[in-house]
Amino acid sequence: MPTAVAPANIAFIKYWGMRDTHATLPFNGSLSMNLDTCLTTTSVTLDEQLTTDEVILAMYQQPATVATGRPRERVVAHLDRLRALAGSPCRVRVQSANTFPADAGIASSAAGFAALTLAAAAAFGLPLDTPALSRLARLSGSGSAARSIPTGYVEWYNGDDSTSLAASIAAPEHWDLADVVAVVDTRPKQVGSAENHRLAATSPYFNTRLAELEPRLPATRAAILARDFEQLALHTEADAIAMHVVCMTQTPPSFYWNPATLAVMAAVRAWRAAGLPACYTMDAGANVHVICEGTYRAEVERRLQALPEVQFTIANRVGAGARLLPDTP
Repeated sequence: MPTAVAPANIAFIKYWGMRDTHATLPFNGSLSMNLDTCLTTTSVTLDEQLTTDEVILAMYQQPATVATGRPRERVVAHLDRLRALAGSPCRVRVQSANTFPADAGIASSAAGFAALTLAAAAAFGLPLDTPALSRLARLSGSGSAARSIPTGYVEWYNGDDSTSLAASIAAPEHWDLADVVAVVDTRPKQVGSAENHRLAATSPYFNTRLAELEPRLPATRAAILARDFEQLALHTEADAIAMHVVCMTQTPPSFYWNPATLAVMAAVRAWRAAGLPACYTMDAGANVHVICEGTYRAEVERRLQALPEVQFTIANRVGAGARLLPDTP
């Protein structure tokens, strides 16, 4: 029974919009860091007695339940893909649990499908090298899952089906950054990321953002490698805003931010102006990821928890990629 654990990741440069929905190929490359606290743990058990896959999910602070509807369909579709590659007809039992809210802009799909990919690949005897796993995770439909396979700081390269892979550009210990998630809304978002990826290209700002990324992505990569927080903050905030502008100007428009999101953004800008080095970014959700160097993590946590708009915080440092747990074949 292989058991894998995989992290959520937070993107400094976002992947937004798919040029090929079947192969989950993005319009642009992206950069991220894995998180050491926001994790999904998944076990996959082959069972020849089963006539259909069993999928049991234990979401954040909820009891384990048998998955139905779209969540189950997405898991089974990915299992079918891996089964076909392995040439195996065997059905499986999937048990998965995560440590953070799902569908709330904290990359729960990325962690979930990275863990599923690794555990199922191990169960079916498929190759477990990082490039192969990254590609398989990407094919799940959760493109960001490709970035949860390698360790530490990760780049997902824009290419064709064989070259659109994620790879580590720096180990976790390269730079002691923290991501303190300011949770302002735990409810599932009303419009999923997949739908907005499909609609992104309808925004009149979409091509402008892609043009902005040509210098922004290499500048952000250079900032990570040089441990230059000022430059990282500049490009991270700019790209977060650009991604959400695309959402707000697509047809039909989609709004992830709420008043609490804006309040946290304003607070972080004020703190930075007063001398606290921190920046914000948001994925497809209302919750705000506040990035800072590890030295300032406790102070950022304290200030965020004092904001009336923040329900609670989840503090992360840079984490490892997907891995099999000990004693797992």
